[in-house]
Amino acid sequence: MAIVKLGKIRARSDRPGTYEATYYVNGLRRRVLAESREAVSSKVANLLKEAESEPEETSAWDPDVSLSVYAEHWLDNVLIENIEPTTVRQYRQLLSAHVVPFQTEGRPLGGMKIRDIRRRHIKALLISKRKDGYAKDTVRYIRAALSSLLTDAVDDEIIELNPALQISNRKKKRADSKNQAEFEESIVPMSAEQFAAFVEAAADPREREFGPFFVALGKTGLRPSEAIALTPFDIDEKRRKVGVNKVYVFNSGRVRPYTKTGFAREVDPSPDLLELLRRHLARQREDLARRREEAFKDGKPVPKAPEMLFPNRAGDYIDWNNAADAFHRICRNAKVGRFRPYALRHTFATILLAEGAPITYVASQLSHSKPTTTLRYYAKWLPGRNDHYIDLVDSAGKTDSTASSQAV
Repeated sequence: MAIVKLGKIRARSDRPGTYEATYYVNGLRRRVLAESREAVSSKVANLLKEAESEPEETSAWDPDVSLSVYAEHWLDNVLIENIEPTTVRQYRQLLSAHVVPFQTEGRPLGGMKIRDIRRRHIKALLISKRKDGYAKDTVRYIRAALSSLLTDAVDDEIIELNPALQISNRKKKRADSKNQAEFEESIVPMSAEQFAAFVEAAADPREREFGPFFVALGKTGLRPSEAIALTPFDIDEKRRKVGVNKVYVFNSGRVRPYTKTGFAREVDPSPDLLELLRRHLARQREDLARRREEAFKDGKPVPKAPEMLFPNRAGDYIDWNNAADAFHRICRNAKVGRFRPYALRHTFATILLAEGAPITYVASQLSHSKPTTTLRYYAKWLPGRNDHYIDLVDSAGKTDSTASSQAV
C-alpha cells in the first residue's frame, strides 16, 4: 500500500477562481485543480483513496538527482495535470534543446545535480543564448521553463531556494529583459485606413467563414482564443455587451472555463459590429435549415445547431491554420501589406487611443489588469503633443474679465 499524505489547499493567485490541492504519494508530490475549495477537497479525497492501492515505493527524491532526470519526471507527471498541452510541449522543447545540453564549467547543465545549480550557471545560460542571437522573448521563455521546474524542485524538498528567482540585479539588465523601444517595435498594428480596407475585404461573400470572426477581433480587441470560444448567448444586444469568460485551447480542441487573466469581463461591441453579428447569425440559421433539409432528404443524421458563435463549415470550432490562411488572403485582397492575426488586437487598442479614448477604458476592454500595462505597450499611439495644456495653469480660477484685463 502506498504512503499518501494530504498537502495544502490554496487559492491560485495566478488563476482567480481556481483552487489547488497538493497531495503526496510515496513522497512524490501531485496536484489537482478545481473551481472551488469544496470541489478541490472532494477531488483530492477521491484521488487519495485511489492512490492508497498503488505499491509502496521510495518515499523521497534522491537528493543527488540530476536536472535531466528530474526534468523528465516533471514534464511527464507534474505539468500534465496543471498546464495547457501547448505549454508542456514548449517547455519540453526549450529544456531539451537549450537547458539540458548547455555546457557550463566543462559539463552539461542537465548532468548537474539540481542542488549544485547556482545563479551563475543560469546567468551564463541566458547570456549565452542572447549572444547566439536568440530573441529576448525566447530567452525569457527558457528562463520561465527552468524557473518553473526549479520551483517544483523546492516543493519536492530537493533544494531550499530557486536560484532562477534570484536573478534580479537592479544595476544590470537581465539578458531577457526588453526596453520600451523594443516593446513598441514588436507591436505592428494596422492604421485606421488599413483596417477600414480590411473590413471591406472581409465582407466579401467568399469570406463568410472567417470574415466576421476577424472583423470581430479588430472591433473588440479580443484575443483569438477568446473569440473562438464565444457562443451566441454571450451576445447581449439590449445592453450592447459581449461576455468573455472562457477561451478555446488550441491543439487540445477544448474550451477552458476561464480566460488568460482568470477574470470574466464584458466588452462593448460597436453598432456596426452588432449589425454584422446579426447578419452572421441569420446566415447561420439559413445554412442550418438548408443542411437539415438536405440531410432529411438523403436519410442522413440531422445536423445540430453549432454551439459556437464562429463555427467552421462543418459546425465545429474553426481550425487556426485555416483561419490564418484566410486572414492573410483578406490582407492581400485589401492590399494592406502583411500582418499577423494578433495585429487586430493591437489595431483595436491603437485606434481607440489615437482617437482620445481614456486609457483606463482601453485597458478594461483588453483585460489588462493595470492601465500601466496598456501604457507600456501603446504609449507611442497616444495623441500628440500636449504643450498647450500648460496654459491652463495661468487661467485656473480666473474669470474671463480678469484674464482679459491681465492680457491687456
